[in-house]
Amino acid sequence: MNKDFWNRKASEWKICFLAPMDGYGDSAYRQSMKRVAPHIMCISEFYSADGLVHSKFLADSVLPHSNIEDPLIIQIFGKDPYMFARAAEIISQSKYNIAGIDVNMGCPAKKVVRSGHGSSLLINSDTAFEIISALDKATDLPISVKTRRSFDGNQNLLDFVGWLEKSGAKLITIHGRTAKQAYTWHADHTDTYELKKHVNIPVICNGDIISYDDGINKVQDLNGFMIGRASFWNPWCFIPWGYDPTLEEMLQAMEFHATKLVETKWERKGSLEIRKHLVQYLKHFPGVKAYRKELVTTESLGNSLRVIESIRKEFKNDLDKRPGLGEVTTP
Repeated sequence: MNKDFWNRKASEWKICFLAPMDGYGDSAYRQSMKRVAPHIMCISEFYSADGLVHSKFLADSVLPHSNIEDPLIIQIFGKDPYMFARAAEIISQSKYNIAGIDVNMGCPAKKVVRSGHGSSLLINSDTAFEIISALDKATDLPISVKTRRSFDGNQNLLDFVGWLEKSGAKLITIHGRTAKQAYTWHADHTDTYELKKHVNIPVICNGDIISYDDGINKVQDLNGFMIGRASFWNPWCFIPWGYDPTLEEMLQAMEFHATKLVETKWERKGSLEIRKHLVQYLKHFPGVKAYRKELVTTESLGNSLRVIESIRKEFKNDLDKRPGLGEVTTP
């Protein structure tokens, strides 16, 4: 993988990303999204650079992935340029087949900020530039950065990204809120549009993008967009021109996701984590209330699949109908 990767991708068409989401964007989730929308680019959950260096178990747990996820970008966080460089050497090993490294400079969580990680690097900008420079020297993988408009409205985005580019960043993603706003208020991409005029690397927008079509409408002259929370229960949000899945497609997606979680995290952990996903997949299904308790208390893959099959049998005459369009009704 060479460092011109992002320029080449941007020259093809607008890039559509699954945003990195802590607690959601694991291998099973990424596979579930790409099963429906193979054209998207996936960025992993964020992992500690220090953790990858100090724990071979962590590296061997989170870096291996299925071919369906390729090309996979790994996001890392931290504050020590040296540890970032060492983490890059690990991520770059050919056995992991990683396509790029993304640096988290946008997480607004108080614990992360207090530790000098995430969006705090918008304030500690010299450290941010040293991190990108160290990564650029340590690996042949392309380095990208995900950040925010500013920390609290008092930082200059053009200067910050300009120095990231000079330090070696090959793509930048801007979440259209400040770190202080976290996920409140509406995302504003005005600063991102202006930024594009002043840098020579691809620029991606993120925040309040609810579908592929919405992203295309908002992207303007930018090079792409990310969809995050709108993908909960809904891999079909990545399909152009809108798509409402049939009940059978929803049930198949649930079966796939449950199976992949158990395959990647073993029976107990995978079965506990699938609970929050199963109910979300059935968000627009009017019969979900009758199955909610079973879905949120499942303790095995077999149990999850039995509940899904019960829904399939009860609604056998509605499997080709689309709950999102109100085509499925309950007595």
